[in-house]
Amino acid sequence: MKARKVMAALMAAGMVLSVAGTVMAADIPQFADGWGDTYEAFDPLTIEGAITFEEMREQLGAVPVSDEAIAIAGNIRTEDNVYWTALRDGYKDMVAFENENGLANVTIDVKSALNEADTEGQLAVMKDQIRDGATVIMISPISTSNCTEGVEVAHDDGIPTIAVNNEFNGADMFVGTNSYEEGRQAGDWANEKVGSGKAVIIMGLAGTDVVKNRTNGFKDALTDANSEIEVVDEQNADWDRDTAKDVCATFLKTYDDLKVVFCNNDVMALGAVEAIKEAGLTLNEDIYVIGADGTDEAYESIKNNELSATISMFPYYEGMMASEVTTRIMLGQTMPKVIWTPSLAVDAENIGTDDATLIGWADPTFE
Repeated sequence: MKARKVMAALMAAGMVLSVAGTVMAADIPQFADGWGDTYEAFDPLTIEGAITFEEMREQLGAVPVSDEAIAIAGNIRTEDNVYWTALRDGYKDMVAFENENGLANVTIDVKSALNEADTEGQLAVMKDQIRDGATVIMISPISTSNCTEGVEVAHDDGIPTIAVNNEFNGADMFVGTNSYEEGRQAGDWANEKVGSGKAVIIMGLAGTDVVKNRTNGFKDALTDANSEIEVVDEQNADWDRDTAKDVCATFLKTYDDLKVVFCNNDVMALGAVEAIKEAGLTLNEDIYVIGADGTDEAYESIKNNELSATISMFPYYEGMMASEVTTRIMLGQTMPKVIWTPSLAVDAENIGTDDATLIGWADPTFE
């Protein structure tokens, strides 16, 4: 009882707390108001005060130089998808850059589930990372709730959970692109470059916010533009290339005058490309395929005049930005709970421009 009274007195005085070596939310200024609530959805589109990554840099300036030990755990969906491996590489390369510039004790360990359906495996990975002594976790969950138990365990141990690319219940903040705007960018591209005709949407895993947002953004952009492109059908393919190929083949048989196929990610878009080629149609003349993510394979397909466009989220740089944001907050800097990273339509017109130039990337400064 006495210990409880002392803790209550410290909290009332607004003092930083650390009990038995456990970091409390109040220890980190970014989370002084407490951890995220696992009983409530964290929707970055509804969070007030969101700013872009560049705005964050402008407001906060240099990354503080420190000898503080920060053990970052990265938890990606899978290494079977090149988007997530690019994100992983960005995580690691930013930490390596930080190590060379005055943050020698920042470390990162990135693990993944077996595949994008392995919800239990991703949770098990998260629990392992907590047991291994992570001080902060950056996670891109398979669904909004599959890692809820892990988030609660992390919070009990004083570990912040940063949503990267995909939001989840209980997230303490979000770093990534605006998935609704990505859908709008795809719709704008279709309206401007194709102009008219029937369109279908091949969606990712049902029940994920990114699927809802990209799909709705695409349709809303067409509606707002009074476009002559009409969305006539949509179906889930669970982020899988072969499934998307089969779904697209069915669409092609059902709608013989189909003009646009929008897929919620590049993996499915490349499956759709295969189905269209096998159907004997000419890509970028008879029919146009738009993906989303900005993977290397998608870029190559655009160069080969197959995939029409991808809404690139620049996954490598998204990973770099997430690592920098995470380091900053663990070193005491504060920022809004949502930091937007860039997305942009990449097609035959700008495919020759490197990503760093497209997004105006510059390495961080340290002092």
